[in-house]
Amino acid sequence: MVQLEYARDRPIKGLSAGMLQKFAIAHAMINHPQLVIADEMTSNLDPQARSSLLDLVLQLRKDEKVTFLLSSHILPELSRVCDSVSIINWGKVLASGNVNELYARYSAGTVRITTDKPDALAVELRKLLYVKGVQLDYRSVAVQVQPEDQDKLYEDSPRLARAISAKIQGIETGSASLEELYNMVVSGKA
Repeated sequence: MVQLEYARDRPIKGLSAGMLQKFAIAHAMINHPQLVIADEMTSNLDPQARSSLLDLVLQLRKDEKVTFLLSSHILPELSRVCDSVSIINWGKVLASGNVNELYARYSAGTVRITTDKPDALAVELRKLLYVKGVQLDYRSVAVQVQPEDQDKLYEDSPRLARAISAKIQGIETGSASLEELYNMVVSGKA
């Protein structure tokens, strides 16, 4: 199940970090548990090992009906395997529930603008008085506005993009990532 057959004769202390994580999952599964609790399960793993381990979690959820309680700071990974989350800050649960319900509750008013110049567009968007927050990734800008201000943003974004010679490839409403959702809840801007 964890694809460690090739290392069956190695002592545990001779396993790599990724192999140790897979071994820990195999060890946890020996008695066919209903619940597995894991803290920072993918830490110290290369991207391929991370993906493989997350695939294993999904497979065990589906095939073995195992519930995983995962603690992690790597939010994109959590969004890949979790259907419910609790957002905790300084030991206090700030939000908890089904991921889709939390997105609907907290990301109403979030607009993601995909562009070839996200940094430059973010600077211009921050100047708009009705914009509550702006977050960047490598190809888009997530803008938080009041739902009633979304139409203004749809009108202003193309004008701002033209002014800085940026191309808008797409605009989506209500498309916050788990990281953006976390930041909105923790900052109180949600």
